[in-house]
Amino acid sequence: MKKALLAIGLVLALGSALAIGNLAPSVALRGGYAGGAAFGIEASWNCMLYQPPVGALRPTLDLGYAGGFNGSFAMRYLTGLPGVKGLRLGGGAGIGYSGAFYGLVRGDIEYDLPVTGLPAPLFFGADAGYAFPFSGTGAPFVAAKLGMRF
Repeated sequence: MKKALLAIGLVLALGSALAIGNLAPSVALRGGYAGGAAFGIEASWNCMLYQPPVGALRPTLDLGYAGGFNGSFAMRYLTGLPGVKGLRLGGGAGIGYSGAFYGLVRGDIEYDLPVTGLPAPLFFGADAGYAFPFSGTGAPFVAAKLGMRF
């Protein structure tokens, strides 16, 4: 039941981002390490409530598998580097669930791939961070991602 609810949440979040427009949604496939092999999907969009004058505030919804089903929601800030086209750096914090709730902090890097002839731009990225359960010890995680911006 939890898996179905999280999948519905992902579809509704991405659908609202596409319907409202100007939210620059993206979807990426992820793979990495989180106490073992981990893989999943990430959806992200520009925040509807506030955007800073420089960079972008982007909510991120991750659904995946790392020794069990997990999901997380994080708010992250991404900004470009002066003089480096297509590269974004940032980070953020959030909350997740993998058998129990946990908090997380993460750092992100994304690079727009110069591929022509596709209906939407591709990007390659990575994120690393630390997940800390509200009771017990935490664990680091790292992932690479390949995605598309709409």
